[in-house]
Amino acid sequence: MASFKKAFLAGLAGTVVMTGFSFISHYLQLPKMDWHGMFASFFHVGTAFGWVMYFAVGIGLAYLYGAFFRSVLPAHSWGRGMIYAAILWAVMGMVLMPVFGMGFLYGSMMMAVATFIGMALYGATVGYLYEK
Repeated sequence: MASFKKAFLAGLAGTVVMTGFSFISHYLQLPKMDWHGMFASFFHVGTAFGWVMYFAVGIGLAYLYGAFFRSVLPAHSWGRGMIYAAILWAVMGMVLMPVFGMGFLYGSMMMAVATFIGMALYGATVGYLYEK
């Protein structure tokens, strides 16, 4: 079972890395991923609570990685985390994003690519830090 401290630190770091990518993605001609804004808009809460929800989801997903996926996925360290991120990306794109109104697979190819890169960075960070 994953420790909450390890999940908290890995999830926090992974979410910070993914957020950093979202802030620079427009320099790469990719759309900006506004996850905290999406949470705030969908749940009709303020921006600050949207940020709290965004980081809580990042930490929760890191805990799920450590508790259930870390021991069963192939590869190790950051590679295993990237496989986990690819699974999250696919599930989110096919199930969760249509619920949030973005459309199937994030609504556009460019958004799907930007989200995949951001999720891969998140997964690599979480996977790497779980091995430390």
